[in-house]
Amino acid sequence: MTMTVVFEDYEDMMVFAERLVGRATSDKGTSQNPATTPETFTPAPITPPQVQQAPVTPPPMQPVPVTPPVQQPVQQAPATPPVQPVPTTVPSYTLDDLTRAAIPLMDSGKQPDLLHLIQSFGVEAMPSLRPDQYGAFETALRKLGAQI
Repeated sequence: MTMTVVFEDYEDMMVFAERLVGRATSDKGTSQNPATTPETFTPAPITPPQVQQAPVTPPPMQPVPVTPPVQQPVQQAPATPPVQPVPTTVPSYTLDDLTRAAIPLMDSGKQPDLLHLIQSFGVEAMPSLRPDQYGAFETALRKLGAQI
């Protein structure tokens, strides 16, 4: 069904609209449009159609597993053993200590190397070494394999 309505002016449209919704007033003038005159137009009250709506049911929710946050165990610093103080004095060796370390070298066939070492310190024999040379001589004996 198609309905076309033509109005002469704004007031004519307002009178029609008020009558359409049932609020027509008697003090308003009648329109020139015959469709809007009270004799020819009696609007029926408009009621919206009743629509039954089905209840809306939300879709079933899937449970989401909630995992509590994992706390990493606190790692404690490993216990460190107490620091041993570094000796501040150079170990002192005697001529007897050096002689005892040289004897196994001579017995193992390193006599030529030992004689060359003694001569490198500017002496002919170990008893001629000065006490201030004992530390360096001990280090050289270790390089030849001596156990001191």
